[in-house]
Amino acid sequence: MEAARAGDPGPLWITAARQTAGRGRRSRSWVSEPGNLFASVALIDPAPADALGNLPLVAALGVRNGLAALPYATKPAIAIKWPNDVLVSGRKAVGILIESERLPSGRMAVVVGIGVNVASCPSDTPYPVTSLAQEGCRADLAAVFGCVAEGLEAALSLWDRGRNFAAIRLAWLQYAAGLGAPCRVNLADRSIDGTFTDLDEAGRLVLKEPSGSVRTISAGDVFPLASADAASTYGHVAAQ
Repeated sequence: MEAARAGDPGPLWITAARQTAGRGRRSRSWVSEPGNLFASVALIDPAPADALGNLPLVAALGVRNGLAALPYATKPAIAIKWPNDVLVSGRKAVGILIESERLPSGRMAVVVGIGVNVASCPSDTPYPVTSLAQEGCRADLAAVFGCVAEGLEAALSLWDRGRNFAAIRLAWLQYAAGLGAPCRVNLADRSIDGTFTDLDEAGRLVLKEPSGSVRTISAGDVFPLASADAASTYGHVAAQ
């Protein structure tokens, strides 16, 4: 963000060998092990303000497609957990954090931070995690960065500054973890159980509750419910 404040026109990629204060959504800490990818890209006015809410889904799709282009011993299933976690073989391998700031010039600076477990992953997480190395990825760190950057750039191009979110939505749904499966959405003040049925035209999660009522979720953490259907569906899509 400092480069954007200093007038860099973007896009500007910055990578780090390690982070001393990595963090994820809601200020959660992000464990920064050596050998993993820590990258951020600064974008200036990537879309009108009313379309920026789509950017987490755009970024997740781009990173997912970038990882799918890497060489693996056996190609794993790579899915997206709403809104922007990337799962490999049903386990989290990528975290994405997006921050924005209005510059003195009036332009909007957006930083997309991406952390990829390449060589290793933490062992004390409340959810299943993995690394690309554990999944048989044969690429080095430079190749992972190259594919991630290319994937994100392709997704941003498809998005077309917010004018083509319909195409992003359709592509995102192809790789949606848990689509059609029971899940629990943890909100700031409560949890809601239901079935993840769709994304609406604004990128919100569409949840069908046991009562039959349908609600849209703008922000929350999604977890599969402990059931045979959820275990077989969540995070597992066709490997591509």
